[in-house]
Amino acid sequence: MEIEVKGHSGCSIDIVREGKKLFIYKCSEDPKYLDRLVKQAEKQQLASMYEYQHTRIPQIFSVDRLRNKVSVKMEYIYSKNFIGYFESAGFEQISYFIKALILFIEKELKESPMQIVATQMLLDKFKSVGEKIVSNLTLRNDDEVNELFARSLQIFQKIGYIEIPVGICHGDLTFSNILFNGNNYYLIDFLDSFIESPLMDIVKIRQDSAYMWSQLMYIHEYDRTRLNIISEKVDRDITAHFEQYNWFRTYYKPFQLMNFWRILQYAKEERVIVYLKQVIKSILYEF
Repeated sequence: MEIEVKGHSGCSIDIVREGKKLFIYKCSEDPKYLDRLVKQAEKQQLASMYEYQHTRIPQIFSVDRLRNKVSVKMEYIYSKNFIGYFESAGFEQISYFIKALILFIEKELKESPMQIVATQMLLDKFKSVGEKIVSNLTLRNDDEVNELFARSLQIFQKIGYIEIPVGICHGDLTFSNILFNGNNYYLIDFLDSFIESPLMDIVKIRQDSAYMWSQLMYIHEYDRTRLNIISEKVDRDITAHFEQYNWFRTYYKPFQLMNFWRILQYAKEERVIVYLKQVIKSILYEF
């Protein structure tokens, strides 16, 4: 039996029955994506070597690289997505989930010593964003985007130096990349990041808890009021915990600003562009 599922990265996702077991096959034939898919699989394999409380990493059984195709075979998880889980979870379950997220990131922090990162790295990344915006026909002549870009560049240029934990991170720790199975949470779709820091995982989880990105991308009906209440609780508790760290208080906002620019650079849909410009504007107001 084989069931094809639409993937968000341009990869094909197939659910395949082999004997009595189900497996996921994630495949790509895009020449530009082959190396990246291999790196993502290797990152997931590395993460599975660590032990986390209540957080699991689906096992990868094989990574097959052919000339024009990469195929990753991994464990199939019976689970709910974040919408299904949040709509049925009670207060204690949500608190348990938040605790698991915090423990996961704290575990990453133990493997990520503080390092000074060259500010030029951030400026170079933002320059790359600017180049992609110029090549995006939907954005290149948008006066508001150009004005926000100039204001953001000033923010990045004012950063004297960056000292953050560097070591390991998921890379794309959004609600949509978490599978919910009771009180176990499976992390999927690890992503290589321009800097491997646990700060990036806080940035990505707050991309959803503070700014509701995955909810915007969800196309089916759901209880928006309930989802907003739960997201706000996740955001309050995550923020309250990590505010004990000076690196979070100092560098979260510029890295979140960079995060949304890196999303905007590829945006083409009008409602998404309007949303992202509003988010970037709101972050700039906080400086």
